[in-house]
Amino acid sequence: MVEIEMSCIPDAEVDSRTLAALAAEFEQQNQVKVHLQPMTWGTVWSELIQIASHGRGPDISHIGGSWVSSLAIMNVLRPFRRDEIEAMGSAQAFLKPTWDSVRLVDDERIWSIPWTGYVYLVCYRKSLLQQAGLDEATAFGSQAALSETVLRLRQSQVEIPWLVPYIPPPHTDLLHMAASFVWSAGGELVDPLGARVAFDQPPAMAGMETWLDILRSTPPAFAQLDRASCYDLFTRGRSAILLIDNRYAATNFVNGDLDPAVRSDIGFAVLTETPWFGGGNFIVWKHAQGYPERERAAVEFIRFLAGKRAQVRWAKQVHSMPANRQALDEILSKGHPMQKALHQAADHGRSFRNIPLWRRLEHQISLELGAILRRAQENRNVSSASLLQDHLVPLAERLNLTLRG
Repeated sequence: MVEIEMSCIPDAEVDSRTLAALAAEFEQQNQVKVHLQPMTWGTVWSELIQIASHGRGPDISHIGGSWVSSLAIMNVLRPFRRDEIEAMGSAQAFLKPTWDSVRLVDDERIWSIPWTGYVYLVCYRKSLLQQAGLDEATAFGSQAALSETVLRLRQSQVEIPWLVPYIPPPHTDLLHMAASFVWSAGGELVDPLGARVAFDQPPAMAGMETWLDILRSTPPAFAQLDRASCYDLFTRGRSAILLIDNRYAATNFVNGDLDPAVRSDIGFAVLTETPWFGGGNFIVWKHAQGYPERERAAVEFIRFLAGKRAQVRWAKQVHSMPANRQALDEILSKGHPMQKALHQAADHGRSFRNIPLWRRLEHQISLELGAILRRAQENRNVSSASLLQDHLVPLAERLNLTLRG
């Protein structure tokens, strides 16, 4: 029996159980034993670099979609052939933002296959919006609408207009959120070819200012709470809006053990008209090519996991968002409370531009945004515009030197 190894990054125990069950099904059908090697988001990047440096390790890895370019330029990945892509349904089988992550700028080779989608959703309490005189049909969906809604909530009797769990850098959540505002304001983070950054230009800075102003609408006492604390305040009706990822929202607000009256009072919307859209991808390491049977089995296992049937099973059991378009349509049946928001995100969302040094830029921008947010919370009287100017302009100068190489 052929044996292959796949590294994965489970978010919860249910991920490990579900993936093990899918691997067992694949083994029965194909006589291929899959060994799963769990990693964690906190250490996975250094482990991937170690695999790349040594040229040995798992045949397949589950990675963040925005990491593809940085690994591809190291010449450590195996590109997928045209016939392999066609066997998986080609580009049209996947949500466009996830497919945009599979190759580099100006490079037609396909370096990864999408597995999951990941977006942030505005979760709101309908009753609190009504108390503030807001119509949920027009309160969200664009940067301008969200900004006006938060302003109106701040002027109302709502205790906490806006909550977002605090996830400190080096996690990149702050950048993911900020990107939605940059793009919706007509700005970019980097230029089309990745020759220089663009987040210091006026449209991008305007989007960043809106993002920071909205984050600062959270009262100081609630500005650095974890997800559990934010969930508690939101479900008890003390906060009108909670910004959270789609999986947490589906697990706790749609499928969780929640009072029916509270569940029916929660609505979902996209963050902006051009939301950031991330996810997880599969790669095959170049060293797998030295073992033809393992190489073929690795590609076949990815085809199995990326197919509609496995994607639906995964999504239903772990409450994740599938990258397969048909699978998403099946789990978002008519009347599903997240149907409109997730379809809008899939149709209008964007992934980061896949330039060679993106992983390095992503890390440094995220650290700087964390520093900006700390200063913003400690100095409530300092304008968001001046904070961004002080931090992002010098950062842009340093990163442009890096890009010029």
